[in-house]
Amino acid sequence: MPNLKIPHKWLDKQISVALVGCGGTGGEMLDELFRIDSLLKALGGQGLHVTAYDPDRVTGANIGRQRFWPCDIGFNKAEVLITRVNSFGNTDWEYEKVAFDIQEHASSFNILITCVDKPEVRAEIGRKSKEHLDSEKDFYRGASDEPQFWLDCGNDAFKGNVILGHFYLGDASQKIPNVYDLYPMLDTMKGNDEPSCSTVAALEKQDYGINRSVAREAANLVWQFLRHGELGHHGSYIDIKAGTVTPLAIDENVWKTFLLAS
Repeated sequence: MPNLKIPHKWLDKQISVALVGCGGTGGEMLDELFRIDSLLKALGGQGLHVTAYDPDRVTGANIGRQRFWPCDIGFNKAEVLITRVNSFGNTDWEYEKVAFDIQEHASSFNILITCVDKPEVRAEIGRKSKEHLDSEKDFYRGASDEPQFWLDCGNDAFKGNVILGHFYLGDASQKIPNVYDLYPMLDTMKGNDEPSCSTVAALEKQDYGINRSVAREAANLVWQFLRHGELGHHGSYIDIKAGTVTPLAIDENVWKTFLLAS
């Protein structure tokens, strides 16, 4: 299969990004998106418009591990981070202090980036991406025929993965599989979304550095795609203990191994 190429209509437009989750990885990802936006504009492009979604508030256990300061405790995560970027970065990005609703917001993005702990969220988005009934066609594409992409970022204590695939594509034969296509078992998985009550408990779930490593790999995909127009791989697997990053090739034979494993 050939490389994944940027849609032609994206070459002279502002790219709309929905960032779901503003915690450990999401906060790092927002910082990366600001850098990408600045560089694209410096090169004469239209840059990005980001809308961040997160219903959670900053707690003491977030300080040090996530991109928050003690003065942020008690405030909504998305509001804090987007307000900070807008205040100092000359952007007009938006935030929503609610959980992302794929049914409501499906037509509002070119790229959806998920940085959440709950497999259920990924499963819900994945199921919607698979619904291709003619009566619901407008649900997927909004006011245009442009493809939509889904970049998922996931991790545990020391390992993480980023996977970029199509959320919507009219020509299914050319679709690059997203995280749900490769991991349909997300339907049966349940996440542990209990808030960490201490820094020690938080570090046991996600060690220092994993969030930044995952966000950096995800940002590399976004940058290569938007700046250079194509990708020869559509994901990476990261292990910060082993010090390795393994690319996920755009290869039908590789994708078949996921289906066999499931």
